[in-house]
Amino acid sequence: MSYTVLVPGITREQHDALGQIERDRDVRFYPLLEHERLVAAKQIELAPLLKAAREQVAAFEHPIDGIIPHWDFPTSVLAPILANELGLRSPTLGSVLRCEHKYWSRVEQHASIPAYVPRFELVDPWDENAASEVGLEYPFWLKPVKSHSSMLGFRIDDQEQLEAALAAMRSSLGNMAEAFDEALERVDIPDGITDAAAFRCLAEELLTGQEFAIEGSVAGDVMRVHGVFDMQVERGTHSIDSFLYPAARIPAQVQEEAIGAARDFLAHVGFLDGCFNAEFFWNPERQLLRLVEVNTRISQSHTEMFMKVDGAPNHLVALDVALGREPSMPHRRGPFPFAALFYVTTEEDGVVEGVPGPADLEALARTCPGAKLHLAVGPGDRLSGMANQDEYRFRLGTLVIGLDDPDELERLFRKCRDCLPFAIKRSSEEDNHGVRD
Repeated sequence: MSYTVLVPGITREQHDALGQIERDRDVRFYPLLEHERLVAAKQIELAPLLKAAREQVAAFEHPIDGIIPHWDFPTSVLAPILANELGLRSPTLGSVLRCEHKYWSRVEQHASIPAYVPRFELVDPWDENAASEVGLEYPFWLKPVKSHSSMLGFRIDDQEQLEAALAAMRSSLGNMAEAFDEALERVDIPDGITDAAAFRCLAEELLTGQEFAIEGSVAGDVMRVHGVFDMQVERGTHSIDSFLYPAARIPAQVQEEAIGAARDFLAHVGFLDGCFNAEFFWNPERQLLRLVEVNTRISQSHTEMFMKVDGAPNHLVALDVALGREPSMPHRRGPFPFAALFYVTTEEDGVVEGVPGPADLEALARTCPGAKLHLAVGPGDRLSGMANQDEYRFRLGTLVIGLDDPDELERLFRKCRDCLPFAIKRSSEEDNHGVRD
């Protein structure tokens, strides 16, 4: 029997990486809606996306057996809505929103795993007294109740920064907030959460230490973890700089404690028949473990690292869960003991005039065999005009490398980065000459 499985927003390159699964598991993966519309779009409207997805599903000549999300909102809510309509295995929309609504999720975390939750409070950016009423001590983090890729996430060190961040929220929340409110209208929201509409913000205690992530699944009511990742945070921008798989800096007992906390939280919110990834901070000096957030999907950012280390993409686990099987994932059958993903970034706005070409990629392959660059920009792109950029820098691409020794990580990345010139005309320039980033 051949299975038909939809992957919303999958790119051609991502689809190609699933070829071995298609051959081994007698399954065909199909894109559901275009990447440009689901992921790269600056405007999100949930109702038109649902309408287009339903029309695409109706046009299939054979039944759909599963839907696998690997992107954040709006994909993360489209998948359970459509799965429910089609009678497919999936977490409920309510359990997904309890994870993805940052304030609601913190409330549920406090009810189920209070030892792992930082101090937090709801903030209304339209309240003229908001800046003076926040009760947390500086510094703290301010973010919308729904965002992704660090969008509109600000480190707040004083009241002046808080007022500036609240002004940025008021001017930029609209698009994603409206679409997220549409999703919230589809579920029963408990008392105490009704005031936390998508146009609100969350202030929470600043977490410090070593960040890491676990990725796993809940098949039926059994939770399993198939990967743990170190995450490096860039000091200047406070944004994620890189991932290392498998994690090499986090003690095994801390990893197990995080897995237990995630298991208790997911059981509390009723998350079943789906995949997740959860981010934590471990502060070894204070012996403190804190949960950052839970995402209700496998991460497409992790896929190539799994392939380099384990020999298969994480979609294999998601496929098993969607089809009602016990998840299986090969262990350490890939060509490298470790793999890393780096974000190639710049902090200054400008217009892209040139990106690494074939000769540069050949030099990269000689310097670091197996390395792969995924460009996020092209000539003519203005960095500040692109979707899903964070508040402190602009992403030019991602670089995935395999390595034998995690201690060589930074040195190897610098060697690879030297092979990748980007020509960017800075916003501050008056002439017509591009500069090397």
